[in-house]
Amino acid sequence: MLRSDLQNYTAASNLEFNNKIKELIKNGRKIHHFGFGQSPFPIPDCFVEGLKQNAHRNEYLPVQGLRELRTKILDFHKHYDHFEHFSPDHIVMGVGSKEILFLAMNVFGGEVLLLCPSWTSYLSQSHLAGRKSLLIPTYFEDRFIPRADVIEKARKILFLFRDVCKKHNIIVISDEIYARLQYDGHYESIANFYPQGTIVTTGFSKWASAGGWRTGYGMFPQELLPFFEAVASGGSHTFTCSPAPMQYALVEGLDHKDELESYMVHCRKILQSAGLFTHRELLAAGAKGHAPESAYYFMPDFDPIRARLQERGMNSGIEMCDKMLEEADVALMPCDPYFLRPAGELSTRFCFINFDGADGLKKSQEMGANPDIDDAFIRRHCAPLIEGVQALTKWMKQ
Repeated sequence: MLRSDLQNYTAASNLEFNNKIKELIKNGRKIHHFGFGQSPFPIPDCFVEGLKQNAHRNEYLPVQGLRELRTKILDFHKHYDHFEHFSPDHIVMGVGSKEILFLAMNVFGGEVLLLCPSWTSYLSQSHLAGRKSLLIPTYFEDRFIPRADVIEKARKILFLFRDVCKKHNIIVISDEIYARLQYDGHYESIANFYPQGTIVTTGFSKWASAGGWRTGYGMFPQELLPFFEAVASGGSHTFTCSPAPMQYALVEGLDHKDELESYMVHCRKILQSAGLFTHRELLAAGAKGHAPESAYYFMPDFDPIRARLQERGMNSGIEMCDKMLEEADVALMPCDPYFLRPAGELSTRFCFINFDGADGLKKSQEMGANPDIDDAFIRRHCAPLIEGVQALTKWMKQ
């Protein structure tokens, strides 16, 4: 009954893994869950209040979304990203930015180039859309930034190098869902260097902790008007519109600029300290990896202790992560194969947010604009992280 190329098609690996671990926890097992990237903080109060006031909204909205919301979204990005070339007329809301990405791959007529490592669903989305995908390798010593000479050999591609984009007239999709969580508060979008060929996808899932609200969007330049129209038309035939109560809530909340700015500053401070703590502890125990600079991920590679792992029968990332779960109650996802890393690599994606961030966020806000978020703060307000990291480093040393 299925397309021949979908005979072995499976669910998103990160969602499937998260459901598995949550079921184990529900059944009474204590697990340090570092395998799923969901913000630990509460949704900003201004958005929550906006939802309370608009929970009764039940109408179908335009597939692009409320014009007032699109206008405020663009004002938001003008402030933070200095976007001057986008128009509210060329923004389309989706049920999460994931849907916009998928529709873009569906309407695109060429090949899709994916960087490795890559988010778990990019390759699966391109497969489901019937697109041919080419994988671009990246390397630890380059901090996983793609090399220009490798990119030059590809034909039709999506990537992040402005000069090569201009040279080959490439369409770029820049997934900027984590832009507001850059620790130093500064994010530079390729859309400012290559505006005529860059589509930006983002939303409220990460910086505003509203993943379950499903309110992502795509911004298209005037030069890619046919692409925009095709994606918007696809939305009209699939999801119809982003949920009305959430859209009206965002319209209300985006007016509270000072509250949102304070929220982002304090979330970033906590995430930065949690990430640097995790990085420091795992490197001291024998792993390698670059310190996180944004969001809530660290990509430790356990290659330095490969010999010790092999002595105990662990020859792959999957076998290693299975043993971690079995023996240390630590849940991690290996980057081979789930994040398109080379076969045999022992890197993992570590989500250092297995704590309830509400208490820490409140305390940080009470401390003022420039809080000192040190290890003592993390130990006090992010205790599950400390406990989980200790369980893992103890297992590594043993």
